[in-house]
Amino acid sequence: MRTGIVFTGVGIIMFGLLLWVGLGYPIEIIGTIGLFNILLGIITPKSPGLIFQPEPIGPVKLIVDKASSRSGTYQLVFSDSKLVMKKLASRGGIMAVALVFAIIGGLVGGLTGYSVGELVSQRRRDKIQKENTLMTVTRGDMEIPFENMSQVELTKTKLKIASDNGPMTVFMPKKYPPVIAAKLRELIPSRCWVGPVPVSA
Repeated sequence: MRTGIVFTGVGIIMFGLLLWVGLGYPIEIIGTIGLFNILLGIITPKSPGLIFQPEPIGPVKLIVDKASSRSGTYQLVFSDSKLVMKKLASRGGIMAVALVFAIIGGLVGGLTGYSVGELVSQRRRDKIQKENTLMTVTRGDMEIPFENMSQVELTKTKLKIASDNGPMTVFMPKKYPPVIAAKLRELIPSRCWVGPVPVSA
């Protein structure tokens, strides 16, 4: 269950009640949107977050779920030799869904668009797991061998990578970098690293 989405649905219903009591705005539309969010929250599992060595003997050493860039949201899958970025959802697709729901229900519709985007991302996670394609590059994914990296920097919220494909920045929750810093330093060659290592407060 995704608690944040459930609370969003509850908040939308409370907002609808205030509009109904204060302005006489019909509760049916906003109430339905709120209930829809609660349902989405119930059926959408919590994202896995950080996974170290998911299999005792296997190529995957670390999974970061999730991170975002200008092109979308990704699972970052690190092995001994490369980074595979598994696309969960495109930024354009997420914005389009949010826009459609915003047109229908204004601000509460936009929040619902985000909730739908989270469900779509989860369906993509399920597909990756079912087909066992964590280390396989499929449509929308990216692969960066460590040997092609020329510069890597891990800050409090970002992983910056310069490689043969050009510079790239991915954003992640603030709590992730201090936890994964040591593992990334172990996997990615020392010649690539610049800047200090984030540490827990």
